[in-house]
Amino acid sequence: MSSTKFYTQSSRIGRRDFLKLMGAGAASLGIAGMAGCAPKPTPIPTPVGPTHLDFIVWSYSIETVLDNIEKFEAAYDNAFEVSLADIAWGEYHQTMVARFTAKTPTDVCYNGGDWLPEFAKAGWVVPLEDYFPQVLDYKPDIVGYALSDITYNGKLYGLPYYSDITSFQYNKKLLEESGIEGPPETWEELTDQLEFLKGKGFDPPMALEIAVELPTTFDNFTAMAYGRGGEWFDENFDPLFEDPAGPMGQQLQWMVDNYKAGLVTYIPHETEVQKQLNTGKTIYAVLWNYNMAALNSPDTSPLAGQYTIGLMPGATHETQGMAKMYNMTQMAVDRGQEVMDACWKFIEYSAGKHEGEYKVAERWAVEKGLGFGIMSLYDDPDVKEAFDSFIDPVVLKEQAALARSRRHPEWEGIFVEFARMQIVSAAAGEIAVEEAIESMAGKAKELKEQYA
Repeated sequence: MSSTKFYTQSSRIGRRDFLKLMGAGAASLGIAGMAGCAPKPTPIPTPVGPTHLDFIVWSYSIETVLDNIEKFEAAYDNAFEVSLADIAWGEYHQTMVARFTAKTPTDVCYNGGDWLPEFAKAGWVVPLEDYFPQVLDYKPDIVGYALSDITYNGKLYGLPYYSDITSFQYNKKLLEESGIEGPPETWEELTDQLEFLKGKGFDPPMALEIAVELPTTFDNFTAMAYGRGGEWFDENFDPLFEDPAGPMGQQLQWMVDNYKAGLVTYIPHETEVQKQLNTGKTIYAVLWNYNMAALNSPDTSPLAGQYTIGLMPGATHETQGMAKMYNMTQMAVDRGQEVMDACWKFIEYSAGKHEGEYKVAERWAVEKGLGFGIMSLYDDPDVKEAFDSFIDPVVLKEQAALARSRRHPEWEGIFVEFARMQIVSAAAGEIAVEEAIESMAGKAKELKEQYA
């Protein structure tokens, strides 16, 4: 069953609709007046109304999205009208594929680097720079891993809605009180710490956000394996993870062993991981970095102020960085220049500068703790104040410098859905790590050949 939700400004009657209602009333009066031979009223031309856009997002802070839309419409004197539909995060990829295939009206949508090659190759989204070359002026201000994710075949397809890294998060206060001075350097050292912490009564001492239906499962696993120096594909999208003794296999085996030992628990959503951490029984987690804002907020966390981040364990301390973006669709292009101009204004307002400021990106950062792909926002006073309140800026910059995006084949969306099942099955001990690695490598080769 579809979980798409639609939002319209149904209580707001525009001038065009008012005139249509008046026209209907006039027609009724004309029909009634015919019996009395009343003169036929002179038709009043209907003025051109606002340009309408259909905007599709995944379900996150919809009240903020709606408010941003309202502010955008007001900023342009209601020359534009934006309708919003949101889709559950776990269903977004498959629902958007179905939506594009059926040509359901879609002008602007959220997208990610993992799905951009697929959507672009299919012709569903278009390179923004081909229609609005001024978007290239933003490139020098976009962080490397975000720029990589919003670029396909050398062309810029959008601007970042949200950009973040996966971070290694922990309760610093409880860790120090337990007798451990700081976070581990390697995954093997983490196992030793988890065993020690369990002996101290922390049960389970670590939680991971893992579920078959959750796209973030693949992100979290990738980030952890990146700490070991792992990589999924080479430049030609041939698998680099076929050896179970390599970084990907090692990390998956680490999860299996620590889960069986009761040192790690799997929880199906980040909000539930936050709740587990706030029980005071769990020290460590791996989550998208923006979760730190909620963990250290007195409004949402009973242990606010106790959490911080460390570098991702492993030989390289690398992690995954990514960007989610606003894309313009081919359907918008097909509707003509007026609609394309409206799309550009909406995308630039939402992700770029309006009146000289990154207003919406700054709002997401300050109010929600969302990461951003715009480097100059690190110097924004309000952003600095907000981020300094919930995270160590020195460690954050150090970890961000070690972040890298994935290589994204055009078939990545399909591969990731398959790989999630293998990762979760192996991590839970249902299949052997060797079987999961072999299955994922075989699927990657099959998809590469299929899409060649």
